[in-house]
Amino acid sequence: MFSVALVGAGRIGGIRARIIQSSDDAVLRAVADVDAARAEALAREAGAMAAPDWRGVVTSPQVDLVVVSTPTKFHQEIAITALEAGKHVLCEKPLARNIQEAERMVKAACSAGRILKTGFNYRHMAHVRKAKELIEAGRLGPLYFLRCRYGHGGRPGYEKDWCTDHELSGGGVLLEQGIHILDLVRYLFAEPSALVAQIQRFFWAFPVVEDNCFCLLQSEAGQSAQIHVSWTQWINLLHLEIFGRDGYLQLEGRDGHYGRQRLTWGKRKATHGRPDEEVFEFSPEDQSWQWEWREFLDAVRQGREPLANGWEGLRAQSLVEAAYRSATDGIWVKIPPFEAPVRKP
Repeated sequence: MFSVALVGAGRIGGIRARIIQSSDDAVLRAVADVDAARAEALAREAGAMAAPDWRGVVTSPQVDLVVVSTPTKFHQEIAITALEAGKHVLCEKPLARNIQEAERMVKAACSAGRILKTGFNYRHMAHVRKAKELIEAGRLGPLYFLRCRYGHGGRPGYEKDWCTDHELSGGGVLLEQGIHILDLVRYLFAEPSALVAQIQRFFWAFPVVEDNCFCLLQSEAGQSAQIHVSWTQWINLLHLEIFGRDGYLQLEGRDGHYGRQRLTWGKRKATHGRPDEEVFEFSPEDQSWQWEWREFLDAVRQGREPLANGWEGLRAQSLVEAAYRSATDGIWVKIPPFEAPVRKP
């Protein structure tokens, strides 16, 4: 039975707490948050202890695993402290505010011989899991291009939210939401070798961060991925398409206002007539959090790297920073090959 400490009792922390408590092989021991009342409320709901000091929690000998779900500014310090104390860590995406912070986290995990997992739960969404299965089975043939539109319209007072504060978050819609899509490009499609991007503040009066990003990525093989992530998408939308020689996949929905997850598999005809389509409908409840937690525990038990480990979080972070540099300088930016660091046994 794994003993877990949770740092950060906000919306995502609440989701994580419920998933931990619903698992058969883990128990939530402590919840820490700078807001004592919020920590106490979540701890009470989860049957855990509320802790005012996160340091004492993540270094406790009674704790095996640490989940970090705070604003991004605090990820680096909390995760490194936990790793150096011998804990395995699941840290929400983005891994950090910038690549330097993310590199320190990955190096700390390697030096400590502990697992650092990035919270890329989208890899575990039902339509993404099915898409991965079909792609790996060669159902689309060689892959040609990917298109994605993803975003929401914000909410009243969004300019006061921590994720739109550059000091706390490190970036805008690209870092906060788009990093999920950049990770899916790598996971489902191809490793980018170059990109060009444009960022905009169309509507929200954020002092620094963007509310829209348009990005075009290319692989060494010439495959293209086109991404638009937005906080001025007035109707919540997640729509991702992958086209190959033999057909296409269309992923729609996420949860809540995004609609239920749905996958359409189109099969190209030799006659080039209208493709036959097979549609997969999934449960309205997003179960990606449960699947991700299960996979993390399995990785810890088996002593292997988890799906979406720390260096993959670092890789996605490097794509975000390349996009910001492209937008600032107005140029294509080359993405150098990335060698995964080796974790100490």
